[in-house]
This record gives sequence, C-alpha cells and structure tokens, in this order.
Amino acid sequence: MAIKKKQLLYMQLKEDILADYEKKPYYSPLPGERELCDVYNVSRPTVRRALEILEEEGCIMRFAGKGAFFIGTKKQQGNKKAASSRIAFYNQVRLRGDYTSSKVLTQKAEIVSPAIAEILGIREGGMVFHLERLRYINGKLWTLADSYIDYELCPELLEYDYAERSLHNTLAGYGYVPFQAKRCITAQKANEYDAFHLGLQEGAPICHTRTLVYDKEGKLLECAISRGDIYKIRYDITTYNQVDIGDEDMAGELEADWKNKADSAGPERMDIDSDSDNLLW
Repeated sequence: MAIKKKQLLYMQLKEDILADYEKKPYYSPLPGERELCDVYNVSRPTVRRALEILEEEGCIMRFAGKGAFFIGTKKQQGNKKAASSRIAFYNQVRLRGDYTSSKVLTQKAEIVSPAIAEILGIREGGMVFHLERLRYINGKLWTLADSYIDYELCPELLEYDYAERSLHNTLAGYGYVPFQAKRCITAQKANEYDAFHLGLQEGAPICHTRTLVYDKEGKLLECAISRGDIYKIRYDITTYNQVDIGDEDMAGELEADWKNKADSAGPERMDIDSDSDNLLW
C-alpha cells in the first residue's frame, strides 16, 4: 500500500489508517508497529508519529504491552445501535478538540454501601472501586463525579493515576469495553459537600446525573454519579425515524411509553436512556 508524498508522511498515514478502519467494529485492534511499517511501506518513526496524533485526536487508545485499538465514533444506522466513544466524558471532550483533566479526591477500594450494592448487584459487605474526581474542561471546573465499579471486576484500576487518564479507556484495556449508557437526570439542591467543591451556594440548583454503563453483552460495568452547575448542562441528541411501523401503532407506543415513565418517575424526574448521545456530564 503506497503512501502519497504530497503531504507529510505521518499525516497521510494517519488519514489512511482512519480510512481503512472507519467501517470496522468499535475497539478493533491495530497491527503492531512493525506490521504497520510493512503494510503502509513507511518507517517506524512515521508510524509512531501517526499513532501519536491518532491518540491525541481520540481515534485510538494505546496500552503498553497490549497495542492500539480503534475507537473512532460510529453513528447509528437505521434501528441498529453502535458503540460510541462518546459514552466516556474524557472521550467526549477530546473529540470536541478540548482538554480535560481531573483532581482526584478519592481513589480506593471500600466496602460498598447498600444503595450501590443494590445497583451493581454486589452482596452487602462486598468491595467496590470508588473514584471521586473534580472534572475540568480547558481548566474550568465542570462537574463533581463519583464512579463505582465492582472491585473484583478489575482490581488493577487502583494502580493508575486518573488526573489525566480515562477510567473507561483503562477498563477497555482490560477487556471491559463500555458499549451503552443509561442516564437518569434530575434537578436537585446542592448539599453542603457538593456546594463546597463546586463553588456554589448551599441549596443552589445542580444537575444530578446517574449513569449506568454496560458492555455489549449487557453486563453492568459502572455506576457513576455526577453533580454540576445546572446552568452548564449540555445535551446533544440525534433521533432517527422508524419507517417500518404504522402511524397508529407509533402513536400508541409513544403514548404508552410516556405514560409509564411519567407514572413511575413523578413530576420532577424522568429517565433518559442514551447509547451514543453526547451528554457532557
């Protein structure tokens, strides 16, 4: 496979890799550096620079001893659901061209609380990995977030520094690839603890988001709870028209679905299931 020489080789290689992988499944592995040299007929420094750029742009993830994996976003087609790197806050921000960092407040294995044990399906008295962070976009405080993961799922999570590292990408490196996120968004009043860390007055309105993250097989990987200034919320959603259903059936289905959710949620709460939608929380 020949490389065009009208532009920098590593930039052309980057584009060629994207073109070759854009239709491949999420988290497809890339060949090793030597094989990439042979496939694209370029030098190893060229391959390394192209991979660096792909990683900086949020198109691949690289792990020492494991290689590189393609995470370029894919849009939904018809009624099919595709995995998306937009589930992770870190990847959302990077794909927008912005910079994210975190201040880690808590990172430890702890005895699970009854509420989190029920959500994650862990026995009471079991252990969870708990990661609490203040999360920033371009240096500005965005949210206070707690992540809870069954400790037995991936004990290695304790070994990493998440100040500038993605928790989801780290999970994926151990074979637990986030595929679907279900989010419940509510407006609440900031308690003393949240107000202190978010720089708000106690009782100020905040956006409270609970996210449940699943892999492709439907296994629950994480329960995340985020709080942030309600006036900073941003939610981008793409909808698709289902053409293989009659108007009467669709109307009845929507009416029933809305009534069921409204009855169970009450006037101040509504659940939103999100697969590849972009919620910067």
